[in-house]
Amino acid sequence: MTPRATYRFQFTADFTFADAAALAPYLSELGISHVYCSPILAAREGSTHGYDGVHYSLINPELGGEEGFRAMAATLREKGIGLIVDFVPNHMGVGGADNAFWLSVLEWGPLSPVAGWFDIDWDSNTPGLSGKVLVPFLGDHYGEVLAAGDLELRFDPEKAAFAIWAHDTHKLPVCPQCYGEILRRGGLDELADAYEAVAGEAPTNPVWKELRARLRDADMTKAVASYVGTPGDLDSWKAMDALIEAQHWRPVKFSMDGDAINYRRFFTMSDLAGVRVEKPEVFRATHKLILPLMQEGIIDGIRIDHIDGLIDPKGYCLRLRDALDKPFPLYVEKILAPDEELPEDWQTDGTTGYEFANQVVGLIVDPAGETAMSEIYAAFTGQTTSPEDIVHIAKLEIMAQPMASELEALTDRFLALAQDDPRRRDFGRAGMRAGLSQVVAGLDVYRTYVDRDGIRDEDRARIAAAVERAKLRAPEIDPGIFDFIALVLTLDLAEEHPEQRADILKTTMRMQQFTGPVMAKGLEDRALYRYARLIALNEVGSEPGHFGLTLEAFHAANAARNPSCMLTTSTHDTKRGEDARMRIAALSGHPDLWRERIAEWHELLADEDQPIDRNEEYFFYQLLFGVWEADWSAAPSPEALASLRERVEAGMMKSVREAAVNTRWVFGNEEYETALCAFIARALEAPDTPFLRSFRGFVAEVAPHGLVNSLIQTTLKLTAPGMPDLYQGAELWEQSLVDPDNRRPVDFALRERLLGEVMAEPAALAPADQGGVKLALTAALLNLRRDKPELFQEGDYRPVEAEGKGAASLCAFERRHGDDRMLVACACIRQGAARTAMPR
Repeated sequence: MTPRATYRFQFTADFTFADAAALAPYLSELGISHVYCSPILAAREGSTHGYDGVHYSLINPELGGEEGFRAMAATLREKGIGLIVDFVPNHMGVGGADNAFWLSVLEWGPLSPVAGWFDIDWDSNTPGLSGKVLVPFLGDHYGEVLAAGDLELRFDPEKAAFAIWAHDTHKLPVCPQCYGEILRRGGLDELADAYEAVAGEAPTNPVWKELRARLRDADMTKAVASYVGTPGDLDSWKAMDALIEAQHWRPVKFSMDGDAINYRRFFTMSDLAGVRVEKPEVFRATHKLILPLMQEGIIDGIRIDHIDGLIDPKGYCLRLRDALDKPFPLYVEKILAPDEELPEDWQTDGTTGYEFANQVVGLIVDPAGETAMSEIYAAFTGQTTSPEDIVHIAKLEIMAQPMASELEALTDRFLALAQDDPRRRDFGRAGMRAGLSQVVAGLDVYRTYVDRDGIRDEDRARIAAAVERAKLRAPEIDPGIFDFIALVLTLDLAEEHPEQRADILKTTMRMQQFTGPVMAKGLEDRALYRYARLIALNEVGSEPGHFGLTLEAFHAANAARNPSCMLTTSTHDTKRGEDARMRIAALSGHPDLWRERIAEWHELLADEDQPIDRNEEYFFYQLLFGVWEADWSAAPSPEALASLRERVEAGMMKSVREAAVNTRWVFGNEEYETALCAFIARALEAPDTPFLRSFRGFVAEVAPHGLVNSLIQTTLKLTAPGMPDLYQGAELWEQSLVDPDNRRPVDFALRERLLGEVMAEPAALAPADQGGVKLALTAALLNLRRDKPELFQEGDYRPVEAEGKGAASLCAFERRHGDDRMLVACACIRQGAARTAMPR
């Protein structure tokens, strides 16, 4: 079944497979062809997103398990609806006590049968880490946690195993080779002798299972008690310290991860450990459930999460294709730069569509407002740093602290390659580290794709450009270091030293796994919260500083797009909901009014005793404008306002912590956060304050422009080449903030009721209240896509020129297939533009 339009569900324990199945009639009437599932495999207990999976062969019991999943699939199929599933091959959730595979690695270290699953550097140069894996989950320094008694030895009679529990949350298994000492301290000498006699045996030896059986009936009270000290007296915990030192793991304070982490993570999240899915045995083990479900036809297609995290994205995609004997939709979560294309040789159906979200807001934003909006922003905030410099600085910051350990590991690899060449062995560590940082910061895409097949021309050009930028920004670094880095990344060094080709390729591919997280954390999670000229333009995959997209460029992108590629405007990862983004974009058409109002609001809300950053104040006004309910024509009730205040405070707190200018997630500035909360409280303390009276007046004047933007966006998304994806609930006004706000429960009863109402009359007559007009437009176009699938999947795309006074504001195109023709024309609102343009 070819996907025609998907509907994304975020499954949780509170929204299960059964809940989704109950919505099959609604989805069918709406015009959906496929449900697009968030990750369905077993995740950490209570997971709200599923990206912290713990078992690849088990469907999450909290969501309904395999039985519930199959039942949902059958119910949907009865309504002609298929399934696309979000799959996470890059990483697994670790920490806690849920992941048996990770616990095996902690227990046995490099000897674990699944040690090869994870990207662990067992030969780390960090003191105390050789042969161990870092466990950065302690709430304080190791010695403090140890002395407080928050590292506790326990015996599990059911599993006949010892483990040390950190903070009563994180299970750290004790290696059975150490059981002899524990048992002897408990007076169980015979058992101790038996364990010590086989201490050198591999974990797969049946003897360990036999010995565990003998432990079940033993009294471990004395043994466990012998490792308990006096709280506050560090010396009394020496036995526990010695036991921990003998393990294959090293527990440290959470903030040490940036300095010493020795396993690949998802970005900087130490509780998500990288999986080596490139190894054939790991690929087979991690896909032993999902692929049979696809072969059986229960699952129609698959979306691959964080494809850039894999060491060989192309190889992975081709292996997926080869694993099944039938075609299937394959989408990859790949963030493309504005001038980047998805490699055709991956054989995918396209990306998950973030590029379309940026293209459509770029089209809709008023280009005439760029100069004024830039001047207003600079005058209000004092911000003079260019957006390019903001991104560059943010990326350097990420490599200097949260990803310093990964950078050091790369530095080791590059220095090792240099040491074998007398012409380059004098490169120093500091220079190499700094050189790598500058090259990575200068790379204008998430990563390149050099692999065993060599290097593409476009990747060679991007590497050369990054090296040149690095030389310009850091002339104090030996230029020979930059040239050497380029030789490695392009594989040209392998031409000089063919005997080192394998090491050079491995180093380059490791580097490529590093640049993506640096870009994501530096651009998405810092720069996009620091540069606030117009935050509608700050989205995943956007280019800060780029204001708008020409009509010609929009048409060109549509014409070039794979018709199977997803088109998205809201996801679980977008910074703002699609209609919040469209409303904020409307500010570009009202710069003079915006200038007046923000000056007025500042006078009403500023407090000299608790000042906040003017840049973050400017961000706040835009955020509040975007999230202010579309249906609040009158003052909201105190209860509704209090709810909004809670959401806005959470959204702003995440934004300023991500920006990491005045506070941060780790070692935050409590005084500043208190001032920020006080500022928000002043703004939203009561429905009828002077600020809110002024603000509501502004909303009344500008928000209708945003509503038009939203309907244009919806129309373009559902008619342009590509396969539209609707995020749960976004068929009505979607004004969410960044997660977790965009993962709130959806009122599907309201949507079912409204759909019945709007389907009974023409879409143009549907009310704007509660988003009825958007729902009517969405249903009408989705049902047209169902009635005329070839028109949208195979039809031509032909831009249509407009003539008249407002021609520059009209986006028009025609879709053609056989005798079917469809004309789409959208008049984007522009400052002072006449509304007399017509398509030719």
